Amino acid sequence: MNGISNRLRQLRAALSLTQKELANILMIKQGSYSTIETGKGELTDRNFKLICDTYSVNPKWLEFGEEPMFTTLKESITEQSTNVLFPKYNKSEVTQRFLIALEQLKTQGTSYSEVANKIGASTSLVSEIRRGKTFLLPHFAQKFIEIFNINKEWLLEGKGDNTFTLSGNVSNVHPVEVENSDWIEVPFVPLHARASFAETYFDSNVNEVETIKIRKRPGIKYEKAKIFEVDGDSMEPTLVSGEQVLCEIIDPANWKFTTGVVVVAFGNMVVIKRIKDNELANGKLVLWSDNELGGKITLSNETEEIRRIYKVKYSIYKPIR
Repeated sequence: MNGISNRLRQLRAALSLTQKELANILMIKQGSYSTIETGKGELTDRNFKLICDTYSVNPKWLEFGEEPMFTTLKESITEQSTNVLFPKYNKSEVTQRFLIALEQLKTQGTSYSEVANKIGASTSLVSEIRRGKTFLLPHFAQKFIEIFNINKEWLLEGKGDNTFTLSGNVSNVHPVEVENSDWIEVPFVPLHARASFAETYFDSNVNEVETIKIRKRPGIKYEKAKIFEVDGDSMEPTLVSGEQVLCEIIDPANWKFTTGVVVVAFGNMVVIKRIKDNELANGKLVLWSDNELGGKITLSNETEEIRRIYKVKYSIYKPIR
């Protein structure tokens, strides 16, 4: 077990993971994980498999120390090599921009599992990233940039306005197909769906007085769509103030299954937040800010009236900053 304990520390260093982050993936307490690294606890078969599946770790390396460390990535990944590639890598911010690009790729026909396979990650890892349980690690970010022709400065530093670069090999990026090049008028709600909770609106004030013309995209139910404007910084860097997002209304029967970025109308408020772990079936719904300073709000079926929930599908306008 001491050998595995040492290799777990090596693995965390190579992936730039803290004990808490790896413990979260294993769904155990940090203290329990710490005992494994010190040799006082045992790595169960379940957790052994979960580590290998999630991070594409070579089982023979983890158990016996037989190289290579990883099964799908050819290059040698070490803590030092990732620091050279990305000396100022901010895991939280890069992950949020990765999620933006991931959703854009999905609307263009690339599934989450396809992205995972192409960057050498497991589908479960991408799922955990989407749920806010872990971060995009530097070597996966590098693969993501290379394979999907992502604007490196945008992903790593938030610079630039386009997610995808316009030069180089773009064969891996699916173009957005427009149905018959049709345009459609989508209702625009003339209030700022504020992510900062700074404004409140009564349901009677929500009147559609104008529309915005946009091009159709496949898979969107435009008859159930509306466009909201973000006003506030609590969803940065995912969404910025002034950004306009197209949203589909969600059937109340499906509210308890909804996760991701949403527009929620409840009581006298309309907000844009993220649902991570949906607990509505248990009587509560936690709405999270992507900006760590933005906080969260917990809604209860007993005390708050949820009027509508819209799923944010994609951005139609993002201001230059």
